[in-house]
Amino acid sequence: MAKEVMKTHDLEFSGRPYLLGQYKLSYNGLGMAFSPCNDHWREMRKICVLHLFNSKRVRSFRHIREDEVLEMIKMISKFASASKLTNLSEILILLTSTIICRVAFGKRYDDDGCERSRFHGLLDGVQTMEMSFFFSDYFPLMGWVDKLTGMIARLEKVFEELDLFCQKIVDEHLDPNRPKPEQEDTDVLLRLQKDRSSTVDLTWDHIKAVLVVIYS
Repeated sequence: MAKEVMKTHDLEFSGRPYLLGQYKLSYNGLGMAFSPCNDHWREMRKICVLHLFNSKRVRSFRHIREDEVLEMIKMISKFASASKLTNLSEILILLTSTIICRVAFGKRYDDDGCERSRFHGLLDGVQTMEMSFFFSDYFPLMGWVDKLTGMIARLEKVFEELDLFCQKIVDEHLDPNRPKPEQEDTDVLLRLQKDRSSTVDLTWDHIKAVLVVIYS
């Protein structure tokens, strides 16, 4: 049975089901996570493995990981000194979030304020929509129920906010007056698009879809 699934009929079993929330928020399946198993998926996987997730790049961001772990320890020590309860789950999620943001986007969203609230609110919305139940996923002829319940409107609103966020990240990295830090994931994707060194004609939606995969 394992041989039939993993080797003989591997293409049939490696496919991903079409789920409306995941498909919409991945820019119609342009990213690696929710793309059908085909030539496009293989090329996007190649881009991610060779240019974003290779061991050399991972090691180059060691100082970021060390900085953020040190900040986490300081935060825990501060709470301990003040005899306050410490929510380790929340702190570890914040640690992971901040490291990914610095590596992928070149900025932090851990400061208190409106920007942090908007960012984490957007992330919660994206994750909720990706896991939500849509009638059309299981009963295609009943897609009207999703409109009636307001799920389609919610999905469109979250996608609009997500697209604005991703576009802002891209615009910031295209700004010629922006200070040039060490290469981040966004810079790498923009360079690949400019050089046209991939068999996939990378569009802005491709780049945004990869950014969504990296974070969510």
